[in-house]
Amino acid sequence: MGVIGDPIAHSFSPDMHNAAIEALGLDGCYVAYHVLPDRVGEAIAGVRGFGLLGLNVTIPHKLAVMEHVDRISEEALAVGAVNTIHNENGELTGYNTDVFGVLTAIERVAGITTLPSKCVVLGAGGAARAVTYGLASRPEVETVVLLNRTTERAEALATDMEKITGKAICPGGMDVEEQRTAFSDAGLVVNTTSLGMYPNVDASPLSAPSVIHPDLVLYDTVFNPLNTVLMGQFQSVGAKAYGGLDMLVFQGARSFELWTGTFPPTDVMKQAVIGRFS
Repeated sequence: MGVIGDPIAHSFSPDMHNAAIEALGLDGCYVAYHVLPDRVGEAIAGVRGFGLLGLNVTIPHKLAVMEHVDRISEEALAVGAVNTIHNENGELTGYNTDVFGVLTAIERVAGITTLPSKCVVLGAGGAARAVTYGLASRPEVETVVLLNRTTERAEALATDMEKITGKAICPGGMDVEEQRTAFSDAGLVVNTTSLGMYPNVDASPLSAPSVIHPDLVLYDTVFNPLNTVLMGQFQSVGAKAYGGLDMLVFQGARSFELWTGTFPPTDVMKQAVIGRFS
């Protein structure tokens, strides 16, 4: 097992997965592989050649690997990206476990078992595709509002997701009034932008704290740092806010389960990542 990307030295995945392997007493290891874009096909062929259980896939290879696997799951097709490959006797299936990761984190950590009918997603990149699909796939969600600095990107993603999910996906910009309108009757905001991520820890996608109401819940997919400026802005007005570490852990746990048939101890995986911050 392992993860491929370019760059890859920053990855927390080896810490998480090796901690789970050790906790379960399994015979194996998880390795980070630096794979350049023009060698992706060879790397995936190596999964078959070496008989690896599978790989995680990170930036910038999540799209490129799709042409090198035998099957692609429904979620990965909808999101348009593969972050997990499972090898079953030489047959490779591509999955996207980010959907499981964010929905499980919202349910188990934020305690929201029934999602609000209206949710807001900040950003329109790859993570936003997974989050929007995950939210809109839940029957209780009626509307997802997509806010992005470049409105055209939000519009394009909204069009795709409406066709796939059959739900109302409403695009918009990031100015104060659009955020205020979107937040006013929403119950959940998920930040998928990189604003506030290390090293730019002082940044936030929020135009003004005044757009937040206390009944709004934030899930910020940024996990480094563990507590972001955006989380602090929500908490300052009495709203609940949660960081992205649990999404990282749960998406990794789902990958681990696909490879081994065993759902790993997520508390052990989480502590392994937290250990990197100390």
